[in-house]
Amino acid sequence: MMTADNSAIFTETNDLIAQMAELEDISTFLKKRAFLEESYGRDMVKVAQATAEAFDKAHPKSGTFGDVWISMLKVHENIGNQRIKFAASISDSAEDLLSLGRNIEKDRKKIKDAGMHYEKLVADADLQLEKSKQKFENTNEEWGRAVSQRNQEPTQATKKNLFRSSRTPAQLDRTEIDCRNKMDAADAQYKAQQKKTIQTHAEYYETHLPKILRDLKAVDDECSVALRYQLASYAYTFEQALTEDGLALDNDQGNGLRGLITKIDREADWTEFVRLCAERSAKIQKADSVQHDHMAMMNGNFSNNQVFGVPLEQQAEMSEDMVPDILKQCATVVEQYALSSVGIYRLSGTSSKIQKLKYKFESGDPNPISEEDLSDINNVTGVLKLWFRELPDPLFPSATYHQFLEAAKLSDDRSRVIGLHTIINELSDAHYATLKYLMCHLYKVQSYQRFNKMGAANLATIFGLTLMSNELGSQIQMSSHDNQRFAESQLQAKVVQTILENYTEIFEEE
Repeated sequence: MMTADNSAIFTETNDLIAQMAELEDISTFLKKRAFLEESYGRDMVKVAQATAEAFDKAHPKSGTFGDVWISMLKVHENIGNQRIKFAASISDSAEDLLSLGRNIEKDRKKIKDAGMHYEKLVADADLQLEKSKQKFENTNEEWGRAVSQRNQEPTQATKKNLFRSSRTPAQLDRTEIDCRNKMDAADAQYKAQQKKTIQTHAEYYETHLPKILRDLKAVDDECSVALRYQLASYAYTFEQALTEDGLALDNDQGNGLRGLITKIDREADWTEFVRLCAERSAKIQKADSVQHDHMAMMNGNFSNNQVFGVPLEQQAEMSEDMVPDILKQCATVVEQYALSSVGIYRLSGTSSKIQKLKYKFESGDPNPISEEDLSDINNVTGVLKLWFRELPDPLFPSATYHQFLEAAKLSDDRSRVIGLHTIINELSDAHYATLKYLMCHLYKVQSYQRFNKMGAANLATIFGLTLMSNELGSQIQMSSHDNQRFAESQLQAKVVQTILENYTEIFEEE
């Protein structure tokens, strides 16, 4: 028959065993899920890396499409790595659940052993009480028989003497006294055991049993709380993984799959392809082109429409204007529409569109810069820089190249400004007028550096090499020592920067 206390312990224990079984089931599921996620992640990383490597080898110059495709593969690689990380988190949760289960089972067995120990004490006390009671009853019966024998023996003495009876009245009295003493001892032992049993029961029901039930409930609650925590942790980790996948598809930075797709520019890819083909053709035609330009310079044979590759003096004679028209048009457009454009003159335009602008200037188009060209001002600045690079004699003439560098080496700012001022005043009218116009324009550009981020130092870095070396000079420099090349480029930038920063002092107002 199950008592109320046993029923309570049985209920708590069964509930705890059921929760432990749930822990094991959940842990098994999470381990299998972690294995699947890790396998998926590693396979994803492997296939993304292999595909990217193969694509790079097969299509080394694939334009915007190739860049986007490689970026998309990188996104997939990141997704794979995120899944591996997710798998590790799941595996940790599974291990935590297993560890929790082991600890719960350990505590349960400890409490169970304690309960069995106290139950055994109660059972032993009950058993000892029953034995004491039985012993008391037995001694009581023996004493009763001894009393009866003593009382009956005198009436039957004559008859018993005839049969040689061995028990005398004195012996019967001693027997009765012995039995009474045994009964008294058994009675005392029974009462003592009864008191001890009552105390054992009281301790069990008032102290030990409540503690056992409280301990079982505490372990049960700990198991429930830990199980809920691990499930909540799994849900949060799962949500994070899904969020990362969502951000890989689309995010505010535009580097998700959707944003990357919009960066594919097939027109730009086609233009770049044509440019590369043109470069290959140009290598073949370069020698003939250089020879033709050289002969034209020697003979003074330039068409009235030719703009690029014509000396400044020759252009001034043809246009009757000391400042070439291409410089005026490009500078005017920049000042009207792009003084605040970030990276003006630093950013490159599209090669094909720059060549198209060059063709318009060369063909004598009265309005070579169209509204379409204004959509990317870098094409306009690009054609202007190209014009300066193709001058047979740079804006800072080759004959004065070393003079400018020597002036730039002066450590005293005032001496450096005076030195440059002196050399500039000795330039030909065409070079002086063109340099003054350009520096005036760049002075306006750098005054907007708060917006365009192009101060005097940045502009000087861009225009130093462009204005102070031609193709022949570049080839000579490329054959020189790297340190010397770098030092000269620094001095070239210093020349332009000093002129820009002291424009109003170096150039006289007309």
